[in-house]
Amino acid sequence: MSEAAVATADARPAPPPAYRWVVLLSCSLAMFGCYYAFDALYPVTPLLEKAFGFTGEQVGLLDTSYNIAALLTLIAGGVLIDRIGMAASAVLFGSIGAAGTILIAVLPAVFPGAPWAGMMVGRFLLGIGSELFIVAVTTVVGRWFKGKEISFALALQLLIARLGSWAADKSPDFAKELFGSWQPPLLVAAALGVTWFGFACVYAFLERTASRRWNVARAGATDKLVWSDLVRFDLGYWWVVGLCVAFYATIFPFRTFANLYFIEAKGITPEAAGNLKSVLPLLSMIGMPLFGLLVDRIGKRALLMAAGSALLVPPFLMMVYTQLPLTLSMAMLGLAFALVPAVLWPAVTYLVPDARLGSAYALMTFCQQVGWAGMSWGMGLVKDASHASAQNPGGWTPVMLMLAGLAAVGFVFSFLLWKSEHGPKARGLETSKA
Repeated sequence: MSEAAVATADARPAPPPAYRWVVLLSCSLAMFGCYYAFDALYPVTPLLEKAFGFTGEQVGLLDTSYNIAALLTLIAGGVLIDRIGMAASAVLFGSIGAAGTILIAVLPAVFPGAPWAGMMVGRFLLGIGSELFIVAVTTVVGRWFKGKEISFALALQLLIARLGSWAADKSPDFAKELFGSWQPPLLVAAALGVTWFGFACVYAFLERTASRRWNVARAGATDKLVWSDLVRFDLGYWWVVGLCVAFYATIFPFRTFANLYFIEAKGITPEAAGNLKSVLPLLSMIGMPLFGLLVDRIGKRALLMAAGSALLVPPFLMMVYTQLPLTLSMAMLGLAFALVPAVLWPAVTYLVPDARLGSAYALMTFCQQVGWAGMSWGMGLVKDASHASAQNPGGWTPVMLMLAGLAAVGFVFSFLLWKSEHGPKARGLETSKA
C-alpha cells in the first residue's frame, strides 16, 4: 500500500461504538454455538454406552482426538490466519467446526459398525475449527476494543460463550424429551454448530463492510510457538505451566466423565446430573470477572492461585468418602474454575517479557492440551480396568482418586510459585501494581 493510500485510510473516521458492539455480539453468539457443540457430547455419553457399548477408554479418546487437533493447530501457529485475514478465517474455521458437529451426529448412524470411529472424525474436525476460531475471534476483540473497554468486552464474550457450556449441561433437564436416544441431542448440537457458522459469516460481513467505510485497526502477526524459548523462560513461568496443566487436566476430563459418574456412582437421574454439572460453567462465568477485578485491586496473585488450586482437591474426596451434598462439591469446583483461570493467564505477563508472550502462551496451551489428552484417555482406561458401572459404583473410586491426585500436584506447583514470590527473585505477582 502506498503512503498516500495509508494516509487516506488513516484519515477515515473510527467505526461507531454501536457497530463495534454488534461485531462483538456476532462473535460472541458464534462462540456460544461453538461451546455448546463441544460440551453437548458429554450428557449423551450414558446413551452411547447403552446404544453402542462405548468403553471408558473410547469416551476418553473422543476428547483426545479433539486435543490432537488442537495440538496441530498450535504447531501451525496461526500462519493461515495471518495470510487470509480475520474475516475469511472466521468463516473457514466456523465451517470446519460446523462440519465436525454434523459428522458427530450423523456418522455413527451411517456407519453403525464403527460408531466410535465416526465420532472421532467429527471431534477431530471440531477441534481444528473450534481452536482456530477461538484464536481468531479473541484477536478480533483486541482489534475492535481499546483501553478500558477491552476487559469488559472480553468478559462479555466469555460470559456468552460459557452460556453455551451451561446450556449443554442443562440440556437433559430442559430438553428431556430429546434424550430418549443418543442422536437427537447431537442433532441439536449440529444445528447450533450451523448457527455458529452463520454468525461467523455475519461477523465477516461486518468486518469487510467496516474495512471499506472506516479506519479499522489491522491485525498484527499471530503469536507463534518458538521452540528456542523452551530453555529461556523464568522458573516461575514453569511453575505456572505446571499448575495450568494439572488444573485443566483435572477439570476438563472430569467434565467429560461427570455425567456418567453421577448417574452410575451416585444413582441420580440424567437431568439431575446435568444440573449438577452446570454449576461449573455458571460459577465460572459469574466469578471470573469478579476475581479479575479483585486481583487487580489487591494483587496476591500467587496466593490466590494457591487458594484456588487447594480448593480443587477436596471435592473429589468428598464425593467418594462422605455423604455431603454433591452441590457443595460442585460449588467448590466451580469457585476454583472461576478463580484460578482469572489469575493464572494474566500472571504470565509478570513472568515473561512482552516480546516473548506469544511463545509463552502458545507453549503453555500446548502443554495444557497434552495433559488434558493424556488424562482423558487415562481416566477411561482406569474406569475400564476397575469395571466402574451402575452395577459396580465402587469402581469409580480409583478414577476420582486419580483426579484428586492430579489436583494435589497442581497445588504443589502453585505453592512453589507462591514461595518463589517471597524470595529475592519475586516478579511482582503479589503486588497490586499493574
